[in-house]
Amino acid sequence: MIKRPKHSAVKLKASQASKRSHQRLTLNLIVSRKNFLSLLNSMISMPDDRFQESIDGIGLNDALALAAYIEQLLMAEQQWILNRLSWLFTSQSFLITAFVVLLSSGNYSPTAHLLRIALPVLGLFCCVIVAIAIRAAERVRKPLENRRAFLSMHINDIVKTPKLVPVLGSSKALRENPWTLHHGSLPHIVLPWAFAVLWLLLLMTLGL
Repeated sequence: MIKRPKHSAVKLKASQASKRSHQRLTLNLIVSRKNFLSLLNSMISMPDDRFQESIDGIGLNDALALAAYIEQLLMAEQQWILNRLSWLFTSQSFLITAFVVLLSSGNYSPTAHLLRIALPVLGLFCCVIVAIAIRAAERVRKPLENRRAFLSMHINDIVKTPKLVPVLGSSKALRENPWTLHHGSLPHIVLPWAFAVLWLLLLMTLGL
């Protein structure tokens, strides 16, 4: 009977162990990828506490990928806010200029009188519409900022560096400098309503 050399048996066992390890690693990667995609799909509607629990098991690469995706969504919402503010300023400057020119023209025809009323009403309507649209963008942006904060803390915990990624959430508990939360939002929250108050005062001076 021919005996198999011991080193061949050891080599075979090592190969089998390596194969099983590779299979487990592949299975873990598949499960991790499924969890990541599932997390990505339910990310917006998921409460903050459930989101924080769901990211505990993801690795650094998935956390960075998810953080990058959230950052893209935040940039898109921020761009929407900037576009709406730009459109507001353009429309208001045009309407205010037209209103001042109309008042200084000395024209008291029925058409001019109608425009004196229509221009402030249109300006007020634009302000309210932009304020509502910005409010909608804020409602989308705030949960995303909290998720970015949770991911920042998770990434910092993985790499063992507490201040590697700044924590910038929409809640005071999830923001390193809470005062920047409201002060940074003042322009796009206050200015539309400031223009609206201006148009209301102009309508009041017209006796309406």
